[in-house]
Amino acid sequence: MRAFAERASRGIPQQKGTETVNSHRPTPKRRRGRFVCAVILAALCLAAFAPAGANAAFGVETFDGMVGDGSGGAYTQAGGHPYNASAVIAFNTHADPGLFGLQVPDADPKTIDVELPPGLIGNPGAVPRCAQVEFFSFIPVRKNGTNCPVESQIGVADIEILEGFHATSAVWNLDPMPGSPATFGFQVSGIRIVAEARLRSGSDYGVTLRFPNINQGVQIINSTTTLWGVPWDSAHDRQRCSFPNAFTPTQECEGTPGERAEGPNSVSGAPVPFITNPTACTAPGAGLNTKLSANSWQNPAVTEYAGFESHLPPGYPLPKESWGAPQGPNGCNRVPFQVEASVEATSNQADSPTGLRVNLHMPQDGLRDPGGIATAHLKDAVVTLPEGMAVNPAAADGLGSCSQAQIGLASEQPASCPESSKIGSVEITTPLLDHQLEGSVYLASQGDNKFGSLLAVYIAVDDPETGVVVKLPGRVTADPRTGRLTASFEGQPQLPFEDLAVEFYGGPRAALVNPPSCGAHTAELTFTPWSGGAPVGAGSSFQISRGPNGKPCPSGGFEPKLAAGTVNPVAGSYSPLQLALSREDGTQLLGGMSVRMPEGLLGRLAGIPYCPDSALAGIPGAEGSGAAELASPACPAASRLGTVSVGAGAGSNPLYVHTGRAYLAGPYKGAPLSIAIVTPAVAGPFDLGNVVVRTALRVDPETAQITAVSDPLPTVVHGIPLNLRDVRVEIDRREFTLNPTSCDPMTFSGEASSPAGTRVAIGDRFQVAGCERLAFKPKLALKLSGKTNRSAHPALRATLTMPQGGANIQRAQVTLPKTEFLAQEHIRTICTRVQYAAKSCPKASVYGYAKAWSPLLDKPLEGPVYLRSSSNPLPDLVASLDGQIHIDLSGRIDTKNARIRNTFDLVPDAPVSKFVLTMQGGRKGLLVNNTELCKAKPRADVKFDGQNGKTADSSPLVKVDCGKKRKGKGSKK
Repeated sequence: MRAFAERASRGIPQQKGTETVNSHRPTPKRRRGRFVCAVILAALCLAAFAPAGANAAFGVETFDGMVGDGSGGAYTQAGGHPYNASAVIAFNTHADPGLFGLQVPDADPKTIDVELPPGLIGNPGAVPRCAQVEFFSFIPVRKNGTNCPVESQIGVADIEILEGFHATSAVWNLDPMPGSPATFGFQVSGIRIVAEARLRSGSDYGVTLRFPNINQGVQIINSTTTLWGVPWDSAHDRQRCSFPNAFTPTQECEGTPGERAEGPNSVSGAPVPFITNPTACTAPGAGLNTKLSANSWQNPAVTEYAGFESHLPPGYPLPKESWGAPQGPNGCNRVPFQVEASVEATSNQADSPTGLRVNLHMPQDGLRDPGGIATAHLKDAVVTLPEGMAVNPAAADGLGSCSQAQIGLASEQPASCPESSKIGSVEITTPLLDHQLEGSVYLASQGDNKFGSLLAVYIAVDDPETGVVVKLPGRVTADPRTGRLTASFEGQPQLPFEDLAVEFYGGPRAALVNPPSCGAHTAELTFTPWSGGAPVGAGSSFQISRGPNGKPCPSGGFEPKLAAGTVNPVAGSYSPLQLALSREDGTQLLGGMSVRMPEGLLGRLAGIPYCPDSALAGIPGAEGSGAAELASPACPAASRLGTVSVGAGAGSNPLYVHTGRAYLAGPYKGAPLSIAIVTPAVAGPFDLGNVVVRTALRVDPETAQITAVSDPLPTVVHGIPLNLRDVRVEIDRREFTLNPTSCDPMTFSGEASSPAGTRVAIGDRFQVAGCERLAFKPKLALKLSGKTNRSAHPALRATLTMPQGGANIQRAQVTLPKTEFLAQEHIRTICTRVQYAAKSCPKASVYGYAKAWSPLLDKPLEGPVYLRSSSNPLPDLVASLDGQIHIDLSGRIDTKNARIRNTFDLVPDAPVSKFVLTMQGGRKGLLVNNTELCKAKPRADVKFDGQNGKTADSSPLVKVDCGKKRKGKGSKK
């Protein structure tokens, strides 16, 4: 070490063409702003002496380096090409008594890794390469000790192998070792040493030079390596030689005739830079870090570390205590930055699946010009796709995703993403390699990605030839209202590329969908350089010129189709109900619908609990919550009515999600009942949470017809446009949906709306069969109670019974016996239609009470009977029946042949097992006897029309309360 220290302290001048790497002359004030930068190559040389003792320690005494300007100062221009770069490594030594007290290393280095700062690059294509067979040949044909052509020399190495004894070698640019983008080598005393360049893919993408398994045949005290910034520069001609077997102090090659040297050797060709500074500038007072790790043959399990921060002279290569202030690259204002970009859809059809090509071109003329400055490396890239271009839900079918463990961003190993997660390809052209890099674009797993986001992608490149592994994460955000996509790639590697082409696959399952309209659509791009300059914005447009499937451009129409019906359309029987609303690509989106069911198509509510509002309110809509709802539904299973399937996405193969469930729920938005549709939006690799859509079930009080009115259908969920193409509801609960007992042609009718506010009528024909097989046997019993004498006002009780399984009543007419007149003097207050509609009839307008039992309901419907104003001469008799639903049974009162007649012209097609109507008597009675009832045997005339066309007419005897007369005065004993 004494010789090394003396040589370092002498401060030998360093000049162009006369390179002495251990330079340490006093630094003029004008040079103090320059810095000592990263290590390019940590060089070693071996001498043919015995290895160090087994008990010796191992360590690095000095590790330092600089990037020079050729005049003894540091070169600091960001993106510029220095004159040379030098590195010094000195190992711990001790005096060896067996070698006359000379200093020898404490141990022999085995493997050395030198981590260069990110952005400091070498171009192995700057000079020709020396073939491995030429480098390792032991029969050299050149006096430089190898067969390598002089054009492949990129520097010199000086190794002190014994105190005061040095060997000098040329450093050659070699054909790379398998799995390495670049390999350098030199030889000392016939021993070849190589350095393999590797990209730190798992961290900062800087270059690490690895010296693997250094030969133990020599002892190394220290080494100094100098690489040339522009190897073609004629200033290096005097060093285009080597000293493969010399044990002399380091000296430059003078070209003296003899065996020791061959030179000067000029080379011809265009000068191409080999070394380029980072294009990023450091903050004042900060430098760049170069790190070293090494182990020894004597103790390979123990790794020693060293490092230095680029700094001002003086200091190089003295201990840290004498270093100048840290300083990194500067002059970033001179670093150019230019990006040419284009974005183009692979399909020109609107509202259709499409691929996408993104091309970036960054001119790299500065990397090829020795006097130029390289283009700043790309730090951040943000691409916002045109409005309307969004994620295509159809892509989720069969799509996989890549987890953090599979991409391995912190690992230098290639990505192991599943093939099913591949959604595109990438091609990269860089001036540092002689071939194009190829890779893939993968979909990142939802939540399990670097950003914890719903959407993210990975660009992954694995080049086995060079060992280059690149893994770039990109966050994709979707506008929560429109679904417009923005992809952000931030903090990208400080590496140059000339062209980058990313293509997302097209086809029916393409990940993207084109905007819904023709015309020019523009993507917005923003690029930020590592040099710290202002971001550069750009726009790129492409044309959409056709409609879906090659048809003319969409006109913005809205033509949804409704298909509805029961699976088994047999009159009076239970059957699953199916309903589907669909639309074509290129039309307005589905926004909502209301459907009026055919008369008599009803549901049996008996025994079905409601899904509580509290349970529905607690169903989460957050990303990732759908799987839990699938595993453990919030609504009770007993309230389930059926399933819901949704077809989403553009193209001929929409994605069908079959996870929806329909549940019976309670009153909603003024309707007595509702259906809650709960759809866990889980498909492929995505879990968008849960979508809950309530559908109010309004019941026509006169016909019992059901109108289902849905809430607005979701169009965008967490930034993903659903692009609903088909909504299918199947009510398949056993014995729930009951067919009508009328076989007349009917329709499902209603209205569909779009988010744009367009409303159109929808409908589908419906008809059941088999009505003739239904029996129709209603039975009506009438009873007059109270006083039976003439002028008395009896109460009336009518009891209707119906056997199950037959046709329902369509029309009923009851003509009372001729013994009864209408007591018009008792008609007091009549409820107006306005009052009735407002449910504010006066109490005095109540004249009776009615109760109806149905097998469809748990409890009977019941309520008061009113006289309500009518357009007829006499008021109507209306039974207001309340319960789970509300029914108004309206009867028209008139007379025929002086007999009171009540006609129910519109009876709901609904099964009723029993119906009881009670009319008040006495002072509130509407009837008055015109004879003694017990002598008259009154009969009524009853006519029933069935929904199936059958009739049932009868003249039942009206029961009268004619008990034995009480014995009075003058009666016989």
